[in-house]
Amino acid sequence: MEATERMTEREWWLARAWTDQRTPALAIVARGDQITSSALGQYTVCSQEAPGRFHHVKKEGPKWSCDCPFYAATGLVCVHVFAVRIRDGLQESGAKAEPSKTTCEACRSPDVVCQGIRRNKSGDVQRYFCKSCGRRFVGRDGFQRRRADPEKIALALDLYFRGLSVRKVSEHFRQVYGLIISHVAVYRWVVHYGTLAARWMDAQGARTGDRWHIDETVVNVNGENTYLWNVLDSESRFLLATHISHNRSLANTRAPLRKAKHATADRPFEVMSDGMNAYPVAIGKELGRKATATDLGLAAPTGWSPIKKNGRLNPHHRVPSIRAPESNNRIERFHGTEKERTKVMRAFDSESGSSALMEGFRANYNLQRAHQTLGMTPGEAAGIPTGAGFRWRKVIEEATKAMSRTVTPTDSGTDVPPT
Repeated sequence: MEATERMTEREWWLARAWTDQRTPALAIVARGDQITSSALGQYTVCSQEAPGRFHHVKKEGPKWSCDCPFYAATGLVCVHVFAVRIRDGLQESGAKAEPSKTTCEACRSPDVVCQGIRRNKSGDVQRYFCKSCGRRFVGRDGFQRRRADPEKIALALDLYFRGLSVRKVSEHFRQVYGLIISHVAVYRWVVHYGTLAARWMDAQGARTGDRWHIDETVVNVNGENTYLWNVLDSESRFLLATHISHNRSLANTRAPLRKAKHATADRPFEVMSDGMNAYPVAIGKELGRKATATDLGLAAPTGWSPIKKNGRLNPHHRVPSIRAPESNNRIERFHGTEKERTKVMRAFDSESGSSALMEGFRANYNLQRAHQTLGMTPGEAAGIPTGAGFRWRKVIEEATKAMSRTVTPTDSGTDVPPT
């Protein structure tokens, strides 16, 4: 009977646990004054549900514990333990990569041995020696030639795309970790790794539905009103492409559609847009094709058909009004989410910089942010595997491995954003 009651209590807590513990843990860390170190391996964390109460976290060897009811009932890592580990720059697993899985960054040989530890302000770094080519390097897949700890870089990207400015991220590191990191360095991390993540994401071959949405909104770039274009898949909410331009010419209308074609092999039967005159021509030139038997099957049940008399298909479909059953509301709603990020910046400094930052936002939106209606990320809905969940460090490592055939180690480690 007692065992049954304990099991029931465990199930009760698991049913009410955070689905994504990283978000509340980051919120605790971001406040800066919620965690204090009372002794070696002992921490006090303020309760977020009952102000004035505290939970005590302990670290004994590799084991973490907490006196909160969730940990007592389940024995699983709680948000208080997770927050302390994030603050101290530890990996979730607490384990180091096996040396046998490390390959040389120069010759890609697996014949590598450990050769001491390099101690930096931001943490200890394992050094390696390659027996094949004689090169010495540090074990930072995707983070070579960076002085900062990879977990700190990944945390900086996560905080930035959650809405903090680069200066606030820099201040967060000074307050919480005691690290002096320039806001310029944070900006370079965001530009470089955000672009790298977006390229890796596009190479995964997202699967999309038969309907896409395209629309443009206005953003401020260096004091001028500039157009930000977006192409969104209706079914998975996957953001296929973004594009920045100073005008709405035919060439600039075609640009985001051309980018969207590189993000997926699928082609839409219908592309919803507003009444701008350039859309029918641009969509027809980029996505027009000869109608197939599948296209004919899609046209029959809807009553609306993009197939012309000559057998060609132009998927453009103009939205008649905001109250029509077939609307562009999904991408209009997405613009609200997008401006939650852009309004913090007040303005972009340049067109090239804004393009790079929006590519990082696109990767973050598709792979990290769970969609409320879908119950999963747009990337998962589009069939992109994320393993145990999207983490900036993991995707950067995967992206670096994928790009290693075309990018040299020297290029991948610079602070200059890819062009």
